[in-house]
Formats: sequence, structure tokens, C-alpha cells
Amino acid sequence: MRQKIGIDQLNQPITNEDLELAITNAESTLTLLDELPIKWLDMCNEKLSLASETLGFLLKQRLQVHKRGYPSVKLEYLALAERQIEDLKNVYLSFYRLAPGLIHQLKQSEPTIYAWLMLNSEIGQEQENLLCGLSILDDLDYQTAKLLVVQSSLSGIDSVVIEMVEGGCKLPLLYLECLQLRQTVTVGLLKRWLKDKRFSEHKTHLFLSLQNDAESVVWLAENSNSSQNLFERLLAKEDRGTWFRKEFGTSIDSVSDPEVVTFAKLLELKEFESFNLSSVQAPFDFVLHGLNEHVPKIVELVSSLDEFEGEDWIQALYIVYGKRLPVTPKNLGIDFEWHEILEKLKEWVEIGAYRQASPGRLGQPLTLETSIQAMFDTQVSAAFRVWIWRQVCLHTRSYIPWDMAMPVHQQEWNITRLTQNSTASERFNLRNNNAVVGY
Repeated sequence: MRQKIGIDQLNQPITNEDLELAITNAESTLTLLDELPIKWLDMCNEKLSLASETLGFLLKQRLQVHKRGYPSVKLEYLALAERQIEDLKNVYLSFYRLAPGLIHQLKQSEPTIYAWLMLNSEIGQEQENLLCGLSILDDLDYQTAKLLVVQSSLSGIDSVVIEMVEGGCKLPLLYLECLQLRQTVTVGLLKRWLKDKRFSEHKTHLFLSLQNDAESVVWLAENSNSSQNLFERLLAKEDRGTWFRKEFGTSIDSVSDPEVVTFAKLLELKEFESFNLSSVQAPFDFVLHGLNEHVPKIVELVSSLDEFEGEDWIQALYIVYGKRLPVTPKNLGIDFEWHEILEKLKEWVEIGAYRQASPGRLGQPLTLETSIQAMFDTQVSAAFRVWIWRQVCLHTRSYIPWDMAMPVHQQEWNITRLTQNSTASERFNLRNNNAVVGY
């Protein structure tokens, strides 16, 4: 795992002047391109254009793979994409060695590729290049930028970002979130930034509360409205059910925010058992309960939807039933047409194959172990995994950092740690009894 950086490990701060100088020096390499033969330059740009078309597609696909499910190294498509990305990286490195301006010109035409190259371990070893890459992250799609930073293998990236903060560079919250997800920033450093108002007070307290800082837990409780930061606030509560009822009442009809209702179902509060099939959160509500009684109505609803609209429900049914379901998310549009999937689901309901004795997850009882299996499933999308992750954290009373942007080895390390904690498993599996083990 990466090493955390504290106050005593800080190096020379990086200022806005340093950042501007790095950008100026990079731009100066563009003027040198005018000295190259026109035909040679045209040939280079043509090859770069072809490479960028392919690489841009592959980087988008890599992000989609992380969104669709666990980015397992066993996924053939992902492994192939990574090999192609590595081959293309060598093409860009060759052009960089010929003339750095060939690469720095991509900042305007291919900002995502440019940022990816500048954050790469080869080109990013030169600090000015890394600063150029970091300087344009805010111009990219948020999820894309987050994936680039969190998955960067450049060992010095954390130190440089921290030194930019220390030097007074005005950085968006993306940088703070990435440091948090890379698990490289210490409580002491976060408190220092809180005092110096380097980032949003609310967001800094939020991250400190996740590291069990008592002052920030209290601050967050006193400065959050209604459903704001509900997951983080629930983590800090000992009797979560009682607190939730005091905060939101005991009637599902009195709660207007569908996400608050989903949290109530996650906590398994009986007053909120009513299932609203038309809610935008309904697929997540179904997954968190894993009850079979709603399946006939769900399949009836899915039969009235098109493939795009019904995809979330196929996901939800798969998370509850796993291989017991006659179709899986990966069958969509590949193995079966939508009308064939609907026919299989209807037949499955008619023969009563959906019935099960207890709440399910991947066709087995809903336990910590099967929940972790779902977190490692390549067919369970990030939208569902985030709710399963919240369910695991809240019922085990163990916060584990997780985000779909994390590299696979980090996701595996963080999630697997829970399997080594017998108390966590006991807490989760006794949740229905309102048992609180160890408190």
C-alpha cells in the first residue's frame, strides 16, 4: 500500500508561480516545432492523431469497465485494453523523446490523453510535466480525472499535490478527494489544512470524520442538513435506528427524499418496509432487502420497459439471485435479445423459481461473505456496489475506503480485510436481531 504523508515529511512548497513556470516551459517547446521540416511534422501529427483516436477510446472503455463492475484482472477485455494502452504509451514516449512539443501540443486537442501522459510514471517523473498534467484536471470529466489520479503509478504524485496545497495553489476538491482515495494524507495534515482553510470546511471535516476524528464527527453532526452526508453521519452513531427515527420520523409517508428511504431500508427499519416500485431508488431498495415477495411485480414492470430502462432491474435481480436467475447482466444485447430475456423471466416467475426462504445475495443468504462476493463481481455495477459497500460498513461498524476508481489491487486489499475480522462478520449477520456486538 502507499505510504501516508504527514507534516514532518513535507518538502518545499509548490507555488502558483512554480505552476505557471512549468506551463510556460511546456508551451515553449511548441515554438521549437516550427524548426522541424514540415513533411516530417505532418507525418508525426498524423501518427499521433491515429494513436490518440485509439487511446481515447480505450481510456473511455477502461472507465466504463470500472463503472460496470469489479475490474478483475481476469476480465479478458480489460486485460487486452491494458496491453493496447501500454503499447500506445510507448508510441507517445518515442515522440516525446524526439520532440517534447509533439506531446505538449496535445494539451489543447486531447486534454484527457495529455493529462494521462503527464501523470504517467515515465513522463511525469519530470516535476514540471506532472504539474502541467495536474493543472488541467479540472477541465476534464470529473470521473475521468479522478480515475487518472487515483490510478496513477507515479510515486511522487501525492507529495507534489500536497506541496501544491502547502504552497497556496488554489486546487478544486477533486485533489483532496483523490488524496483521500489514494489513502496518502494523514489526519494531522487534514487538520492543518482545515485551520488554514485550504479546502471547503465541510468537505475537510467530512474526511476527518471518516478517520474517527471526534471534533469533526461533532462538527458534521451540527452542520449537516437533513439527508446531507447521511452515510458519514450514520457511521458515527452507536444506536443508528433510534437516531434515524428521531431525525426523520417513523412513517415512510413523511419522508420525501427517496434516498433517505433507501437508507432506512439499509438499516432494516420495520416502519419503512413498504416497497414503492415506482421510486427512482426501487432497484437499490430491492437489493438491500433481497426479499422475493416483490419479484412478480418487478418482472411485470420490467416487461413494460425497453432494454435501456430495464437494465437496472436485471442488475438488481442478479444481485439477489445470482446464477439462479435465468439471465445475467452480461447477457444483455449479446446472448439474448430483450424480448427473449423477458420471456425467460416470465417463465422463471411462473414456475416459482424466484421463491427463497430468506433475503438473498447472489443466490445465497444475505451475509457479509456474500456481500463481499458481490463487491468482487464483474457484473455488479458501481451504482449498486456503492450501496452494498454502505450496507457492509454500517452493519459491521467498520469503515473501509472504497471507490470504483481505485485500482483493482487497492479494492481487493481494502475489501478483503473485512473477511479477516470475525467480529465484523458476526455484527453483520446479527443485524436482523438488532444485536450490537462489542458495544
